[in-house]
Amino acid sequence: MAPKPRAPAAQKSLYRPELQVFLGVLRTLRERTELNQTDFAQRLGRSQTYVSAAERGAVRLDGLQLMDWVRACDADLREWADLIESQLTPVAGKPSKSKNAGVGKKHK
Repeated sequence: MAPKPRAPAAQKSLYRPELQVFLGVLRTLRERTELNQTDFAQRLGRSQTYVSAAERGAVRLDGLQLMDWVRACDADLREWADLIESQLTPVAGKPSKSKNAGVGKKHK
């Protein structure tokens, strides 16, 4: 019996263009608070170095860290997801599932 052909290796997320969208949304949300990295870090309970590293992609945020970041920006995960989806459409070349996704939209 012949061995199954291997599926092509998935591209590492570090090199995917969507990563830049993800990082850009983190920064956009932080900048919307009108806080610099140092003041935002204090609100987040972290160091300025951590905020900078997260915005550059040198530190990967897990789900709870992402939730903390978004809440420190006076936003929610739904808003974060809408921002990601609205900006991924041009990057990924796929139509957005949400017609109402947009920057600055607040959910209640």
